[in-house]
Amino acid sequence: MAQAASKTCEICVSAPGSQYCLDCEQYYCENCKSLHKRQKISTNHQFQNASELIPEGKSRCSQHKEKLNLMCNTCNVPVCTSCVTGKHNGHKFSKLVDVIAQLRGENEKHIRDKTNEANQNITKIEDSLKSFDNDVESVIKAITDQSNNIKRMVDKSVSKMIALVKEQSTKEKDKLMKILSAAKSTLVAGQNLDRRRQDLDKTRPDETMVQQINKMKEEISKLDIDSLPEFPKISFDSKAVTEDDIRQLIGSYTLR
Repeated sequence: MAQAASKTCEICVSAPGSQYCLDCEQYYCENCKSLHKRQKISTNHQFQNASELIPEGKSRCSQHKEKLNLMCNTCNVPVCTSCVTGKHNGHKFSKLVDVIAQLRGENEKHIRDKTNEANQNITKIEDSLKSFDNDVESVIKAITDQSNNIKRMVDKSVSKMIALVKEQSTKEKDKLMKILSAAKSTLVAGQNLDRRRQDLDKTRPDETMVQQINKMKEEISKLDIDSLPEFPKISFDSKAVTEDDIRQLIGSYTLR
């Protein structure tokens, strides 16, 4: 291909070379392109807009100075027509433009396949991220729900235990209150008897005094002092609980 600096028509050398002949490797203006296409020998030549052209050096055989228009399939190198009868004699050939077109097509396909695969991977990754975020939220909710459930069960068990402690302690206190009441009654009765005794001691001894003393003796013998029971005691044995115990109660999660 012509060099990038050549932007003037190479035929009339006056107008801008806005068109490039891929076969002749020359810049043409619009008028010269029309004349070129009318000639029988070049009517099928292909043109490309010069602004879209990526300029390179002209492809010429270094040995024969001819255009490299063939591809030696045996050696995988571009050759000119004279090379066919020279050192590449007997080799297999293809048109260079066909090889280039094929390579361009293959590259285009490979690029398209790679970009399609990349797009598919991006879609899969993005979908996976969304799904993973949803799963994370579900796991967090499950952990929270389980934690709240355990808290409710703990609160319920604590309430039951406290209620049972109050119930049983009330029963024990009622027993003690009955014993206390009986002891107070005995005390009052004893105090009354003691006052009577003191009054009796102040009277003059006679026949009735003996009867009164004997009667008091009988009443004193009826004052029963109950033996003291084993007093109730209450204590709490706390169970050591670690964070690991709590985690085991809550459960576990798996991240693969």
